[in-house]
Amino acid sequence: MAMKTQQLVNFKLQPALSECVLHRKRLHQAWLEALDFDALTGATGATGATLNDDEVRTLDQLVFRFGRLQDAIGTRLLPALLQVIQEWRDNEPFLDKLNRAEKLGLLPSAEQWQLLRELRNQTAHEYPEQPQLVLENLRRLVSHVPTLEQACQQLADAAQQRIDLLK
Repeated sequence: MAMKTQQLVNFKLQPALSECVLHRKRLHQAWLEALDFDALTGATGATGATLNDDEVRTLDQLVFRFGRLQDAIGTRLLPALLQVIQEWRDNEPFLDKLNRAEKLGLLPSAEQWQLLRELRNQTAHEYPEQPQLVLENLRRLVSHVPTLEQACQQLADAAQQRIDLLK
């Protein structure tokens, strides 16, 4: 059994953790830059149309990394961690896995996770005919980056503890 756990760590948990750390680092940098954009802070007269090319690139990076981090957590890190601690059930709905992760202290909140998923989906699509909707979605996403980072950190800490136990 120890060999199987070690293989799970080496081939699933450790690579998933490394991927999440990378996405989180890049997301955080884009988030820090975006915090000062007039269009996102609600500065008087600022709209999505006032974003310059550099700001648009930063927001593209932020949206991309938010989605990639959440995907990596949900499809790689969380499943690998649940498998390592023997709490994974193959045919179980993902919501049940989220609730179990919350109960085990791996995630701050299954409900927050669903909100983050909704934000990710809302910002993954462009609505050129509705620039105010796009801007509001971006503002909401930016305001929830710390929530995603907290979830990532909590899972990363739990994963690192498991990795350290097997050394």
